[in-house]
Amino acid sequence: MKENPYSKMSLEELEAKAKNLKKAASIFTGMLLVLGFAVTFLAIRQGFSSMTLVPTALLPIFIINLFSLNAIQKEINSRK
Repeated sequence: MKENPYSKMSLEELEAKAKNLKKAASIFTGMLLVLGFAVTFLAIRQGFSSMTLVPTALLPIFIINLFSLNAIQKEINSRK
């Protein structure tokens, strides 16, 4: 079984990492939403282009961030 990389970190380090990841994820979410609306608007006005695929290509990064944040939160909760 795969070892949890967060088990070696202290509680303070985990909380700091969770705080930074929450900020980064919220900023990335906002940027992804704005990009999604802009690409949808441009696709309606100008038609389909390669830029239409950019929000879809960035979606896996968003999902990975959410899973990482969830894993950190589980580790923090298991220690409290």
